[in-house]
Amino acid sequence: MNDSKMLPAKNSRSPKQTRGHERVTAILDACAHLLVSQGVASLTMHGLAREAGTSIGSLYHFFSDKQSVLDALGQRHIDAIDRITANLLAIDPATWVESSSQEVIDRMIMPIMEYLETHPDLLQMISPTFAPGQLQAPDVHARIQETYDRMLALRLPTASAAERDAYVTAMRGLPIGLFQVALENSQLKSILLLQEVPRAMKAYLEAIERPHAAR
Repeated sequence: MNDSKMLPAKNSRSPKQTRGHERVTAILDACAHLLVSQGVASLTMHGLAREAGTSIGSLYHFFSDKQSVLDALGQRHIDAIDRITANLLAIDPATWVESSSQEVIDRMIMPIMEYLETHPDLLQMISPTFAPGQLQAPDVHARIQETYDRMLALRLPTASAAERDAYVTAMRGLPIGLFQVALENSQLKSILLLQEVPRAMKAYLEAIERPHAAR
């Protein structure tokens, strides 16, 4: 008999680890739901426990206070966006060069917009008015900037570094106003994030590419 068949999988979790992971996930999901439905000011540890379907003791076992839950929720979003941008950086250069402006926006902007649309709590956390402070994700911001700069360097080889820096800064800043409007108008959120932000970004990309095409 092959003894290796009796060994647990190398990356398998023990039942205790799995239950702990599931409880943390439930707590973070509950926090995300309450942020949207009630706002951060109404968020309490007892409310989180009730929403997550766990005991207050179990909640305190994983998180020391409300801020630590918010920090963990923010980190979950940071990790998700980081995976999206890592996938963008893995796209081969020829794809960026040969794609139409619409295809570039679909590849670059839509995954992030779709994530924001399905995670409205993140819209709150990146708002400057978010009470515990704006979600800080310098690594994610740097990755997004790196992605934009790489794409523009390939599509606009005649642009100077200063021009690209201005373009990248504009591309990062353009959606912010619509993010705030989407946060304030939940009935329009999907339209704003999935239609209007990409429309604005496509128009901007075409506008900056046009003069370079004539050089």
